[in-house]
Amino acid sequence: MALTGSEALATALGLEIFLTSWPAHASGRLPVPPSSQTLASHRACVEALERQYAEDKRRIVEKTVAADGSSQETSLQTSGIERKGSDNVRYQATVWYRHGRVRTDLGQIETSHSFETHLWECKGATLHISGETGYTMSTFEPWKKAAP
Repeated sequence: MALTGSEALATALGLEIFLTSWPAHASGRLPVPPSSQTLASHRACVEALERQYAEDKRRIVEKTVAADGSSQETSLQTSGIERKGSDNVRYQATVWYRHGRVRTDLGQIETSHSFETHLWECKGATLHISGETGYTMSTFEPWKKAAP
């Protein structure tokens, strides 16, 4: 099948999703530009991973629900700091943010989900950092209006 000029341009730009009748997915991801830096030693690099892990754990907020039914929560998904060899240590984590709001028009609670994923890796004394931020489709659950 031959593409028209605008279809070819859209395909070249990665915009072919807009030309199809497929449903759009309500999610997105944006990469964090990778970076590297050389620290004083491998031990100093591992200490940087340990500080990041401790900071991520401090960000955790247990789910709270307000009187109006709205909610918020921050959770951490990780395996912690992992040794991949004598000079290779890594810390990979995803921090999830969830915010719920009552949708009285639907009789449900809509919860939005966003995240930050990062990979910190020490190869010798060099720290490599990469990751992405994003969001996923909202979820819905029944809302039970509190009695007056």
